[in-house]
Amino acid sequence: MPNSKPMTLADYLDMFSWGQADLARAADVSAHTVSRALKGEKIARRNAQKIAEALSLQLEAQGGKGHIGLASIKGLKVADLQRKKNKKSGEPTAQELSDEA
Repeated sequence: MPNSKPMTLADYLDMFSWGQADLARAADVSAHTVSRALKGEKIARRNAQKIAEALSLQLEAQGGKGHIGLASIKGLKVADLQRKKNKKSGEPTAQELSDEA
């Protein structure tokens, strides 16, 4: 199925006859995330890994051999750092406490 050189995310979608919504559903990510990935914008590492895993599972379901990893998706850009989530508790972080000392 996949050739030896890396394929783009669009190539994988074409190979599996999938639309963006199909990939989003299979990877359990938002359609916006898939759209951003297809445009070459950075996405969170956890979402990139979910996408690669969904593609690997589809490859296997179609009788293909091998594994589709992040490096197998040409042009997929993964953000280096995750954004911090807003704390709902309102308690100061360890950094804020050390700054006060």
